[in-house]
Amino acid sequence: MEKNEIILRLKALSNEGKKPSEMLRYLVLEVGEQQQIELMLLFTEAFDLTLGEVTAIGGWWHDDSAELNDADIDAYISPLIS
Repeated sequence: MEKNEIILRLKALSNEGKKPSEMLRYLVLEVGEQQQIELMLLFTEAFDLTLGEVTAIGGWWHDDSAELNDADIDAYISPLIS
């Protein structure tokens, strides 16, 4: 899948009311993106954010093995993309 398609899909998911954790899970599990920096960069492009605003993504992983869980990442990122 091309980067532009992924960015359009992220915007569509957001418009559908999906939470950031759900969008990240889509990127990891469906798109196959395994690099957290790439996850952050996709969010910066899709939602016109800075890298600094999305650094919390680096503390999240889909299987709850990182320090931030879904609720945490949603609390950090949701206000930035709404």
